Amino acid sequence: MTHFVMISRHTAESCPMNNGKTRQIAIEAIAALPEAAKKYGIEIVGSWSVTPEHLTVHVFEAVNLDTILKFSMEPSLLKWWSFNTSELKAATTLDEAVKLLQ
Repeated sequence: MTHFVMISRHTAESCPMNNGKTRQIAIEAIAALPEAAKKYGIEIVGSWSVTPEHLTVHVFEAVNLDTILKFSMEPSLLKWWSFNTSELKAATTLDEAVKLLQ
């Protein structure tokens, strides 16, 4: 399984903390994450919010990038993209990186 890091950002104006429309979208998308992940065999390693920076970071384990892309296009999660810009990166653990160095 490969680790994937998804970094999402939104503007202050679209922040769910201050915007009722995006608040509801965020609540629904976050609630839908576990079921959607299960559907695609994805493990949610963790999710973090850096509220003052309007930043959310998710770490997933998945078989491949295609699986993550299909997961992110689930109707229950698709609205997330209406107010977030996201980056998706494949990542390795530091232990894996050290093995590559040796």
